[in-house]
Amino acid sequence: MDFATLALTWKPNQFLVLPAGFQARAKAHLVSPSFAKPPEQVLDALKRIALAEPRTALLADDRAKRRLSLVQKSKTFRFPDYIDVEAVPLSGGQTALAIYSRARFGIRDFGVNRARVERWLAALKRELA
Repeated sequence: MDFATLALTWKPNQFLVLPAGFQARAKAHLVSPSFAKPPEQVLDALKRIALAEPRTALLADDRAKRRLSLVQKSKTFRFPDYIDVEAVPLSGGQTALAIYSRARFGIRDFGVNRARVERWLAALKRELA
């Protein structure tokens, strides 16, 4: 997955977070906060937060590219939502995240992808504060 060339679909069942000033084809739904930690530490913390949630599994952990791929299945029907994350180093030792969370099936997600990403970012802010 390439965040720079990602094209969002017309479906409302997706949520995109990008760092401020990130050169991308798609317009982010939310600007990523920055963290005063190195990319590896931010990814490790986010991975712990994500995997602590029910029905969440790690699909890939590519440290060379500072990327994670995860899946979280819905409680009732076990529909998969895919989440891709990339840690983006910023100046001054800061790190921001690019996150794309989307439903695999259907059109609407009732705000689940947005809520997940915002919940994970809030937990990450608390953990890395």
